[in-house]
Amino acid sequence: MSRKGNKVAPRYGYGLPSGSRGVQRRAAPLVAQAEALCRRGRLDEAEALARGMLSSSPRDHAALHILGIIARQKGDAATAIDLFRQAIAISGRVSGYHGNLGNVYLETAQFGEAARCYRKVLALDLASAPARFGLGVALMAEKSYAEAVKELAAALKLRPDHDQTHLNLGIALTEVGRVDQAIAHCRRAVALNPRYPGNYVWLAVALRTKGELRNALAQLARAIEINPEFAEAHYELVVTFHVLGSPDEAERALRHALALRPARIEELERLGKILIQREKYDDALACYERMKTLAPQSALPFCGIGHALHFQGRFEEARAAFAGALELEPDNADTCAKMGQTYWSEGCFVEAIAWHEKAIARQPDNVEAHYTLAMMQSSRDRKAGIQELKQRLVLDSLGFVERGALHFALAKLYDEDGDYDAAFRSFKAGNDLYRSQNPSWPETETAYIDRVIATFSKELFAQKGRIGSESDRPVFIVGLPRSGTTLVEQILASHPRVYGHGELAYFQQLTQALPERLGGREPYPECVTALDAETALRIAATHLARLERDAGTALRSVDKMPDNFSRLGLIVLLFPRAKLINCVRDPLDTCLSCFFQDFGERLNYTRDLQHLGLYYRDYQRLMAHWHAILPSPILDVPYEGLVADQEAWSRKLIDFLGLPWDERCLAYYKTERPVLTSSAWQVRQPIYTSSIGRWRHYAKHLGPLFGALGIAPPSK
Repeated sequence: MSRKGNKVAPRYGYGLPSGSRGVQRRAAPLVAQAEALCRRGRLDEAEALARGMLSSSPRDHAALHILGIIARQKGDAATAIDLFRQAIAISGRVSGYHGNLGNVYLETAQFGEAARCYRKVLALDLASAPARFGLGVALMAEKSYAEAVKELAAALKLRPDHDQTHLNLGIALTEVGRVDQAIAHCRRAVALNPRYPGNYVWLAVALRTKGELRNALAQLARAIEINPEFAEAHYELVVTFHVLGSPDEAERALRHALALRPARIEELERLGKILIQREKYDDALACYERMKTLAPQSALPFCGIGHALHFQGRFEEARAAFAGALELEPDNADTCAKMGQTYWSEGCFVEAIAWHEKAIARQPDNVEAHYTLAMMQSSRDRKAGIQELKQRLVLDSLGFVERGALHFALAKLYDEDGDYDAAFRSFKAGNDLYRSQNPSWPETETAYIDRVIATFSKELFAQKGRIGSESDRPVFIVGLPRSGTTLVEQILASHPRVYGHGELAYFQQLTQALPERLGGREPYPECVTALDAETALRIAATHLARLERDAGTALRSVDKMPDNFSRLGLIVLLFPRAKLINCVRDPLDTCLSCFFQDFGERLNYTRDLQHLGLYYRDYQRLMAHWHAILPSPILDVPYEGLVADQEAWSRKLIDFLGLPWDERCLAYYKTERPVLTSSAWQVRQPIYTSSIGRWRHYAKHLGPLFGALGIAPPSK
């Protein structure tokens, strides 16, 4: 994903007008002398000379202009602006005066004023490459990227070998989606100026946008090699590691970047988001509180605080934070949508719908609101909703994430309307957009599963014995997404002695950190052969402390992270008495439901039907391996059986946890608890069977899925 803002500012100014029209002929040598002193950095001498010129001629615009340049070089932007404007008031036909005023406006983030100045230069001198360049950069800062491309291309024709024009044109082309051209211009900038680290940084951004993540990392490494303190390179490392799914490296890079350049509101916000992703909610709150001290009139820290509180299930406090943001920005549709999300997660759907409709009233193309309303099956007219979303999709201003979400929302409405061909086209369009930016490699996943199976053998468990904690508190629900994991957790969490934690990232993070923790060179999973009892008990105790902090007096703590199915071997080493529940659903319904779900920029394998089928096959063979070699039992819960006989399976689940039966488990949809997954709507409804066999509506489109699963398609 490309990075907005912080474009490269002009690295050269407009030349001083020596002997320009309106300067008294007798003063020309003094002007030239002051210019020369400026160029040599002898600013105080140049200033004394210019002030002497003004004392004898108070309307000497050349002297005023020189004083403006001196003030700019000394960092006094306000004085520079005032002096340039005085010079222009006396002689407004000197293009350089307007150009240098535009430069100061650009440097002080007054982009509209900067653009106005550069346009004035071009009205006086159509062939001014610096003015074209400056105007292009100002337009980029205002996110007018298509216009910026035109101006920067024109500047390049006037000055073909200017590296910063190539670089900024590359940035603008990246923003408008012309990535191959962007890469070519960034590479040209590198060739023209190989010692400037920013050229490598923006080449990396363009490469990352194309999906060449490892190549992007190499360019960023080159930038840091040239200048280890170039903060922008470290900031872009954060984004690249985030896209690669490496949160440890992303957090480290961001902390390093903030140490180099600490007062960056945008980056503090990004750190807060990474900390939330890593479930470090208290750290995230501290990060946003720091933002508040730096920008007390900004709504961003209030939104960040609300987001962190939301993920902690502290909905009232989250709404108070979002209300604070709305006081500062009453018309912010995104904040209204986030307010609605707190009600959605709490199961208050009337309020959730109302807030999302407020978001659309403020911003008709608000993607999050449209998508969530479609997911909640709101009472809005379906036909009208379809037309509205189709109109939104033709807007050029949408990024691929927003456009993808609108395709999924439109597909949902088509599906409810029974237009399955149109629904499939929209689902596929949304998935194709995500896949173009975040490809998946099934062979990599297959190779990883092979390594897990080879590492976690019967011999390993015989050798390690019961080296972990003997606690029977942890319960793990695994399976593929959309296989009933949230429903099973909701049933269990309706029991008074069970606490549902949702999807915990702990074991995902642990597998990334374990090689370093064990001090060896082997990656995960091979490194687990070095796991000893002392380390296992220490890791288990850390996790138990987190569970006990949240769960209070509950006897069982449920983690329903579906992809923990690939980590069951490590889980059993750490918690040999843990309860393992595997949710199983018809493979066609499971895979199609994943394909129909907008997971954002996560779970790349769900974007392609063939990849989904291959992933499901890898899941099946790994679960077969766990059943064969793990010393802990696994309860397989078939989704179809659960919805057909909820009570029988609910009793079996509670018995598997070693707890007495409680009737509240049958009325799971009445249980008031946070549900932060995409199934928040469904688990608040009584059992329904309408999703069983749903794939039959789409059978003619599922050839790649049938093939990957090894299932014969139905006869027509």
